[in-house]
Amino acid sequence: MLDFWRFHPVSNPSYFLVEGHFNFLLVGLSVLVAGFAAYAALVVLVQVWGVKVHKNKQLWLFFGSFVLGTGIWAMHFTGMLAFVMPMPMSYDPFLTFLSVFPAIIGAYFTLRRLSYKHFTLINIQLAALSLSLGISFMHFIGMEAMVLTGLMVYDLNLFITSLVFAHIQSSIAIALITIVHKNAQNRLSARLICAAVIGSAISGMHYTAMASVSFYFDQAVSPVTPQMSTQSLVLSLVITGIVAIFVATTVLMALIDKKLFLAEETAKASEIREKDILEQLADGWFVINDKGQIHQYNSAALAMFEYQARTLDDCTLDKLMPAISEQQLMPAILDKQSNIIGQTLALEGIKANGESFPIEVTFSKMTLMIDFKIMFNCVVRDISTRVRLENKLHHAMKLESVGQLASGIAHEINTPTQYVVDNTSFLQAAFANMLPAIQGCRDFFENRDIDGAEKVKDLLDKADFEFLSAEVPLAISQSLEGLTRISAIVGAMKSFSHPSRGRMQLTNITEAITTTLTVARSEWRNVAEVETNFDDSLPDIMCIRDEFNQVILNIIVNAAHAIAERLAKDKDDEKGKIIINTYRDDIDAIITIEDNGTGMTEKTLSRIFDPFYTTKGVGKGTGQGLSMAYKMIVEQHQGQLYAESVYGEGSIFTIQLPVKVQRAAPEQAARQAAEV
Repeated sequence: MLDFWRFHPVSNPSYFLVEGHFNFLLVGLSVLVAGFAAYAALVVLVQVWGVKVHKNKQLWLFFGSFVLGTGIWAMHFTGMLAFVMPMPMSYDPFLTFLSVFPAIIGAYFTLRRLSYKHFTLINIQLAALSLSLGISFMHFIGMEAMVLTGLMVYDLNLFITSLVFAHIQSSIAIALITIVHKNAQNRLSARLICAAVIGSAISGMHYTAMASVSFYFDQAVSPVTPQMSTQSLVLSLVITGIVAIFVATTVLMALIDKKLFLAEETAKASEIREKDILEQLADGWFVINDKGQIHQYNSAALAMFEYQARTLDDCTLDKLMPAISEQQLMPAILDKQSNIIGQTLALEGIKANGESFPIEVTFSKMTLMIDFKIMFNCVVRDISTRVRLENKLHHAMKLESVGQLASGIAHEINTPTQYVVDNTSFLQAAFANMLPAIQGCRDFFENRDIDGAEKVKDLLDKADFEFLSAEVPLAISQSLEGLTRISAIVGAMKSFSHPSRGRMQLTNITEAITTTLTVARSEWRNVAEVETNFDDSLPDIMCIRDEFNQVILNIIVNAAHAIAERLAKDKDDEKGKIIINTYRDDIDAIITIEDNGTGMTEKTLSRIFDPFYTTKGVGKGTGQGLSMAYKMIVEQHQGQLYAESVYGEGSIFTIQLPVKVQRAAPEQAARQAAEV
C-alpha cells in the first residue's frame, strides 16, 4: 500500500546494500554552520523586536530568514559531503538550488511569528511547525538532488520519526528563544546558548533523517574507492566560503550588536530621563502627526481630558480640541505668519465625558520625523481656575460699571418719571372737576328740563372745559413720551446686561453700540455730543455680546472722562465731541471711537493695555478696563484693538472684528467655563 516514492523495498537481487561513513570533521563543520546561522538569526530577531517602523521590520525579517534559511541549507550540504559512499554521486543543480527556498520560507514564517513576542504555547508550536517543515522539505528536496548509480529508499518508521524529531527539536529551540527575550541583562550568553541548541536541533534533524535512508548499489557497476568527487570538492569549497561569510557576518553583527546594546542602554537611560521629565510636567503634552493623529502623550494629558491609559492611542486631536483640524496643521508649516505654530491659542477642550473646559494650547514643529511624517509638539494647559478668577474679576468690573452708572441711570429715569407723575396728578384733578359736569349732562338728557340746561352750563364753566380740552391731550402725550423714554432706558439696560455666558452669537453691532450709548448717557451727556455714523450694510458679527458691550462702554466712559478733564483744564463751556463710526474693510468689521479729550503721551499710549496701569487718581480707576478690553477683542474674538492719540488733541480707538470667525475655537471663554 505504501509502495510509492522511495518507501518500497528493494527486491532486485542485482542490488546490494551499501554502507557509507561520515567524515566527522565535516560533521562538526555542519553543526558549526547551523550554530552560526542560528546566532545570526537571533541577532536579527532582537533587532526586529526593537524596530518600530513596519517597513524596517520587514527588511530585517527578510534578511533574517535569508540568513537562517541559507545556513540550514549550507548545514545540509556540508552534512551530505560528510557522508562518503563507494559509488559515484553528483547533484542536480536545479534541485540543489530549489532546495534552499523551503528553508528560507520556513525561517521567515518562524521569525515573523516570533517577532510578535507573544510566547504562548500555540505560538511556539506554530513557529516550531514552520521551522520543522522548512527544514524537512529542504532536506528531502536536497536528497532528491543526489544523482546515484544505485537506489535510495526510506524506512517509513524512521522517516516519520525524523519528522516528529524535527518538530520536537524545533519546539525546544523556539522555547529557548524566550530566554533571549527575557534575559536582556545577559543577552550575549543567552543568545550563544540558544544558538548552540538551535544549531544542534537543525543538525540533529538532518542526521536523524539520514538514518532513515538506505542506499543500494548495482552489482553490474564496479565499486569505487570512497572519496570525495571533484564536484563534491567544489561544493565543499563553496560551502566553506558560505561558512566563512556566516562567521564573518556573525562576528561583525555581534560587535555591532554590542555597540548597539550600549547605545540602546544609553538611549534607554535618556528616554527614561526624558519620560520622567515629561511625566512630571503639570501641563498636558502630546506629539501629533500632520494628520492630527496623537502619537504620544503624558499622564497629565490623560488626567486633564479624563481618559484612561492607552485610550488615546491613534485618536485624532480634533476629538479633544474640535477647533483644530488636520487641514490647519500642514499649511501652518508653510505659512510663516501662521496663527497656529508658535502661538498660544485659547481653545475649548472636550473631556472623555463630553464636558468642555477652557485650555491654552501651544504648537511647535518637531525637527524629528517619525514614520516619515512631520510631527508636532502640543502643550496644553487647563485654565479653568484662571478663567473662573478672571470671570469673577470681570463680573466685579461689570458691577463696578453698573454701580458707577447707577446714579446717572436713576437720574435719566427720574426726569421722565417726574413729569409723568405731575401729568398724572393733573389728569386726576381734571377728571375730578369734570365728573359733576358729566353727571349734570347725564341728568339733563334723562329729564330734559330747561332749568337743567342752565345747571349743566354752569358746571362746564366751573370745570373750565376749554382749558382741559387743550391741556389734557398734551399731558397724555407728555406722559407717553416719558414712559417711552423709561422703557427705552430699561430695555437698553436689559440688553446691555444680558449674559452671553461666554458663547459666540450673531450680534447687530449698531444695536449693541446704540444700547451702550443709552446706558452710558449720564456719563457723556453733560460733557459731549455723540455723533454716530453707522454702516447699514454691515452684517451681524459673531461675538460674545456682553463682552463687546463692556468694551464699548469702557472706551466711551474713558472718552467722556478725557473730555471732562480737558474742559475743566481749559475752563471751556462748549461740549466736546465723541464720534463713532462703523464700516467694513475686506474681511473685518471696523469700529472707531474718536474723542477730542486730553489725548495721551507716547509713554501712556504704550502702556494703556497693561494690567493695573491707570492715569486716574486713587479710587477713580483700577487699570483693568482697557486691559480686559484688549484681551476680549484680541484673544477671545481674534480681532484687533489699537489706539492712536495726540496729546492735547484727542484719541481714536479702533476695533477690528472678523466678519466671519475662522475658527470656532476661542470659545476660550469656552466656557467662560466655570460659570461664577
